[in-house]
Parts: sequence; C-alpha cells; structure tokens
Amino acid sequence: MSNFATNQCRSVGAHLTTTSNTTIFTAGQYTYCIGIRCVNITGTAATVSITWNSTAAADSYKLVHQQSIPGNLYTYFPLEGLVLAEGDTIKVQAGTSNAIDVTLTVVEWPGRSG
Repeated sequence: MSNFATNQCRSVGAHLTTTSNTTIFTAGQYTYCIGIRCVNITGTAATVSITWNSTAAADSYKLVHQQSIPGNLYTYFPLEGLVLAEGDTIKVQAGTSNAIDVTLTVVEWPGRSG
C-alpha cells in the first residue's frame, strides 16, 4: 500500500515575476497533485490562473481562471485526483507582476506510468 512515508512527497515553489504563463512543474514520472497555494505578496488584489497541459491529449485545461486573491492573503486550490503523466505541465499566470508566490505539492511514483 502506498502512503506519504514510502513515496516522494515534495513541494515546488515559484515567484511569478511577470504576467506570462509560467511553467512551475513538469512531470518526469507518474505524479499525483495534492494542491497549490497562491500567495499575494502585495497590498492590493491580484488575479491568478492555473493551467494543466496534457501531453497525451495535446491540449491544455484551465484549473483556475482569473481568481482574485486579496492583498497579503493566500488561496489554496486542492487538486484532488489530478494525476499527471510524464511530460505534463502545470502553468500559473499572475495578473500582476511580482505579486504572486506559488507552492505546488505533489507525490511522485518512480517507475509507474499512467
């Protein structure tokens, strides 16, 4: 049986310094996404969009679209059940430069495929 003690659970962070759609994670193996925390580090509201890019479907899907986060607060987006295949990416786009810090938490299973 799998659990966090026997699998690789880790967090990946990024500072969004531009308003470009930024790749914050590329799956190198079978990956289960736990959740993503977006923190507004400014005093005014800022928006954030989160996209999953599927290599198998050769398409992208919005997980969050222009969600407003009040100044000096965070929003946590649970990604329960989102499993990434090798090569899939998670991208985040801020509506304001230098306003959003992102932390994505994942569990990776080496040697397993989707």
